[in-house]
Amino acid sequence: MLIRFGCANYKSIYGYQELLFTASSLKDPQADVLKNVGIPEPVLPSIGIYGANASGKTNMIEALAFLVGFINDSYAQAKPNGIKRSIFKLNSNAKVEVSEFDIDFIFADKHYHYGFKINDEAVAEEWLFAYAYDKRKSRKVLFHRSIAEENVYKFSSHLKGENRLIAKLTRANSLYLSTAAQNNHELLGAIYSCFNLSFFFRINYNYHQQLLQSLFMVPILKECGTLKQVSYFISNSGSGIDAVELKTKDRDDIELKILNGLQNVVNDSLGDHALNMDTLIKDGDIIELAHKDQHGNIVPFDLEEESLGTKALVALLAPAFKVLNQGGVFIVDEIESSLHVFLTLQIIKLFNRKETNPKGAQLLFTTHETHILCSNILRRDQIWFSEKAPDGATVIAPLTDYQLRATDNIQKGYLEGRFGAIPFLGDMQQLFQSESPSNG
Repeated sequence: MLIRFGCANYKSIYGYQELLFTASSLKDPQADVLKNVGIPEPVLPSIGIYGANASGKTNMIEALAFLVGFINDSYAQAKPNGIKRSIFKLNSNAKVEVSEFDIDFIFADKHYHYGFKINDEAVAEEWLFAYAYDKRKSRKVLFHRSIAEENVYKFSSHLKGENRLIAKLTRANSLYLSTAAQNNHELLGAIYSCFNLSFFFRINYNYHQQLLQSLFMVPILKECGTLKQVSYFISNSGSGIDAVELKTKDRDDIELKILNGLQNVVNDSLGDHALNMDTLIKDGDIIELAHKDQHGNIVPFDLEEESLGTKALVALLAPAFKVLNQGGVFIVDEIESSLHVFLTLQIIKLFNRKETNPKGAQLLFTTHETHILCSNILRRDQIWFSEKAPDGATVIAPLTDYQLRATDNIQKGYLEGRFGAIPFLGDMQQLFQSESPSNG
C-alpha cells in the first residue's frame, strides 16, 4: 500500500515534490478510505492529478515508474559505469546535483520508508527505515549508505542477514536493495518483490491487438476471472457489445513476427506477471467481441474492427481489475483518454468503494476531465494540481492547500483558474493578423 512518494531533479521536477496518500482530517464522505494496521492514519484509495499540458503531471508518475524500474533492474542491468537519468534541463546546476526518489509504503502490515539519491556515475545515498506505532511513533534505520561518509554502509542489528557481504557485491551504480534481493536476503528480497509485483503502470498507450490479448493470457488474470469482469463491465457500458471472449486461432508468419517484437512492451505493462510470448504464440488466443444482429444472433468482431474507445477501455480494464483482485497500485496517465466521462467515473468508483475494492487497491491517475471534480466521487484530499513555476519547474499541490467551503463548485473554480494548473493562452487573433506594410 502506497503512503507517500517524493522526488527531485527528474525531468521538469527540480525542487522536491511529493504526493500524499494519507487521508486528511476532512469529513468528506465521497470515497471509502482504507484502514491498515501499519499506520494510524487512514489511506486514500485514489488520487487524481490535474494540470495543463506540459505542466509535469505525467513526469510525476513517470518518476514513480523510474523508482520502481530502477529497483527492479539496477542489479541485473547495471553497466560497468554510470546511471542513465533524466534531469531538470532548465537549470545548469541540475547536472551536478543528485536526483532523489523516496517512498513510504506498507508491507506485511509494517510502515517502511525507502529512498535513494543518484548522480550520473553512482548511487550517492540509499536508505531503508522501519516505523512502529505501538505506544508512540518510533523509527529504526535498517540500513543507510552514503558515499560521502568514510564508512559507506551502516547496518542496524534489526536487519538480519549477510549485510556486509552483500555490500561488497553491490556495484557503485546499482542499489543495495536490488543486490540483496538477488542474493537471497530474506527481508530485502521480500520488499523487492513487493515493488516488483504491486505496481502497474499505463503511461504509454499501445492498443495493438496482440498486446491487449496478452493482458488476459497472464495466469493470474485467468485465475481471478479478469476476462469475465471486463466482459461484464463492457457489456453493461452501452457499447452494444454482448461479451468479450478469447478464441483460438492459428498464427501466420506475420503475426508470429509481431508477437516476438512485443515482449518488451508486455514486460513494461505487467512487470513480473509479464507473459512469456512462447505461451501466447502456442495458445494462439485472440480477443473477439460479440455483437448481436437484428435477429439476436451473435456476430463476432475482431478487436481491430472496434473503435479506439473500445480498445482503450479493454486496455484500461484488464490491469485495473487485476489490481482490484490482488491488491497493489495502478498508475494511469490521462485516465479519460478515448473514454466517455461516465465510464471514467465508473472505473474510479471501483477503487473508491469497499464493495468493489476489498483488497485495498489504489489508483493514481492524471486527467484533464473536469467533470470528475463535480461528480462527488473524490474527496478534496484526493485532488492534486500540477503547474509550472516561473523557472519552468513543476510544483505539485493538493486541493486541501486552498481555503474552500463545502458548497464551493470545485469544477467552476478550477476552470476559472482559482487553483492554477490550467493553460493561459495569449491573444490567438495575432495568428491571423497580416504583417504591417513596409514603408519602402
